[in-house]
Amino acid sequence: MMSTMPAPSLPNAPKPSVWGITCRPTFLFVTAFALSVSPHEAVHAITGYLLGFNSTLFPMWVNPDAASATPGQLATIAAAGPIFSLAVGVICWLLYRQRFQRRSSGLLFLMLAVVGIYSFLGPLAGSAFGGDFNLAFTFLGISKAVRYAGSATGLILLPSFMFFMGKELVRWAPREFSRIKAVACTTIAPWLIGSMLTLLVYWPLPGFLAGSTITGSVFWLFAVIGAWFGFSDSRHAERATSFTRSDLLIALVALIMVRLLAFGVRLAH
Repeated sequence: MMSTMPAPSLPNAPKPSVWGITCRPTFLFVTAFALSVSPHEAVHAITGYLLGFNSTLFPMWVNPDAASATPGQLATIAAAGPIFSLAVGVICWLLYRQRFQRRSSGLLFLMLAVVGIYSFLGPLAGSAFGGDFNLAFTFLGISKAVRYAGSATGLILLPSFMFFMGKELVRWAPREFSRIKAVACTTIAPWLIGSMLTLLVYWPLPGFLAGSTITGSVFWLFAVIGAWFGFSDSRHAERATSFTRSDLLIALVALIMVRLLAFGVRLAH
């Protein structure tokens, strides 16, 4: 009977950079933000275009020429963005769970899932206060009671979702990281440093958008809490990798996309 021997270890194989492992979640958060938010805005613009209205697309907002649009058309344009984000987020989450959870590329899919679903639940939480769903409900004349119910639903789902995502994100920290270091590199740094880097990538921005980007990220606090309590869950050292060529290539594509939109792209018939 033939015996199988374990493959010999390679003592001289290069180890992943600790600096790269620590910074990678923040880097991929910024990449995921760009790959989620700008397409979200593009869907607003494309929906308006398909309904017969011209618009100018910017990286984080759209100026539509929809003065003659019906309330239903305006509501459709407003709701299209977050619904698209939800679809992308769910697809990325399913791909992450089924195919990429134990691959180095899985962290990008996880970040795309976080940003995509966040970009739906955030407007849902703002149904009574501001944002895409507030605009849609206003155009449709939806009652305040329904708007507040939507906000209440979002304000329950969004913290719960981010808490769960924090528990998953912290599993990407190496086994040797302490609780504080693991939480800091997988959730605190993407939240605080990543948000600042995002503003630089998207600059120039109107003041209200810069402010809303910062204040709108507050629910990342629940990801930090989830990571703190999820630290004891099993972690896989083989998933903690430094930057890859794919990371850099995808980030470059995202950056080019954002900068091409910086001064507006006109969608006109």
